Amino acid sequence: MLDMLDLSLKLDKATYVAERDRLALQLRSLQADCREAQLPVIIALEGWAAAGKGAIVKELRDSLDPRGFQVHPIFPPEPHELGFPWLRRFWLRLPEAGTIGLFYHSWYSHLLEDRLFGRLPDPQFPEATREVNAFERQLADKGAAIAKFFIHLGRDELKKRLKKYQADPFQAWRVRPEDWQQAKHYRQYRDLAEAMLAETSTGAAPWTLVEGNSRRWAVIKVLSETIATIAGALDRQRSQASPPPPLPAQAELHPGEPDLLARVNLSQALSRSKYERKLAEQQARLRSLQMQIHRQRLPVLVLFEGWDAAGKGGAISRLTGMLDPRSYAVHAFAAPTAEERAHHYLWRFWRWLPAAGTIGIFDRSWYGRVLVERIEGFATETEWRRAYQEINEFESQLMSSGMVLVKVWLHISPEEQLRRFQERKDNPFKQYKLTDEDWRNRERWPLYSVAVNQMVQRTHTPLAPWTLIAAEDKYFARVAVATAVADAIERRLTR
Repeated sequence: MLDMLDLSLKLDKATYVAERDRLALQLRSLQADCREAQLPVIIALEGWAAAGKGAIVKELRDSLDPRGFQVHPIFPPEPHELGFPWLRRFWLRLPEAGTIGLFYHSWYSHLLEDRLFGRLPDPQFPEATREVNAFERQLADKGAAIAKFFIHLGRDELKKRLKKYQADPFQAWRVRPEDWQQAKHYRQYRDLAEAMLAETSTGAAPWTLVEGNSRRWAVIKVLSETIATIAGALDRQRSQASPPPPLPAQAELHPGEPDLLARVNLSQALSRSKYERKLAEQQARLRSLQMQIHRQRLPVLVLFEGWDAAGKGGAISRLTGMLDPRSYAVHAFAAPTAEERAHHYLWRFWRWLPAAGTIGIFDRSWYGRVLVERIEGFATETEWRRAYQEINEFESQLMSSGMVLVKVWLHISPEEQLRRFQERKDNPFKQYKLTDEDWRNRERWPLYSVAVNQMVQRTHTPLAPWTLIAAEDKYFARVAVATAVADAIERRLTR
């Protein structure tokens, strides 16, 4: 693939300047179109050391309004970043809708340079490429324009440029020891690059290979292909401006679909004395496990979903009753803010993932995409159907990074929910918990019941299973939640 590039391609100065200026005008115009259409643009620049990426960044910067353009130079991860799934630091840097983000090096450093220097063992390469392809496909499905460039140099040109930089006192600082290793192991690095390019050039995010021996040629090719990528994304957005009408809301399961909620035994209950004894046992167990989590740098995430008034708040309060508050955090998710709506829906959850050695508790989660956003029409049918795969991929990445993930659904009957609503309505200390939205959701119980069943069917995986807990009796539910979390942590610690 790389050997087939014609590295002798060049442009004379006059042709280069004229073409660069023409493309700069086009790019600035397209930037305004992106802002109006709220289209995010992601540019990834990869390639050999001294390949001229800095010159390309300068030309892009000079062509664009800096108020909607940001460059992210990617260095080795900081110590605190190593405590999270490896793609998280890139998720957090993604451009908002209507802006352009350029990654000077990117997630591909992990697939290429880390692999060259043994930081990514070969057996882990296939999984890492799957995660990258899923990451880019999710962004492209949301509408992002993704332009990926690999700047290629011949061996002799690479060595010449490194020597030139090394001899220049104003440029020598740019040459890293790793850059000389690229030159020393040129064939190996090229072969690893070939494998990376072959595995990650997809329909959603294809690679553009750039002949880099001539800096002028490389600049013009990157500008041209960036323009083509953005224009294509804008055209696709316009063609999809009128999505097909959604299907009628599904109030019953399809024939043959299991009613998983109906299998939950809601009669399970505990006496107060048994509850207090069992809860104290599980809370002490969790406190002991929390110390082991800290010592072994194990991240734990517990997410709560369930019917309104199912007792999520009470279960969370008892779960954390004996935990050291310095190493756990509870995050309650409501409707997304304007900043959050300007990103992929998973972005806000990546932000709050627990660090290594800590426990994160989510009151509601990314499952809102296939529940409230589905039922209330905040997500299109295409978006919420696509979310099942996106969620499974997301959770697989969390688990492969070493995280313990516990997913809890608290289940009650509609009769019990009504009783609790009435209790809240009549209690001045609990009235704040009851909203008009709760009553509206209750009227749509059959729709939500179908959505929950299908959610569990499609996202209950061996790596990230659901725990369905009978919550008709709050005592039973609280003990069951604490037990499920402790069991999941112990299974991970004893592997």
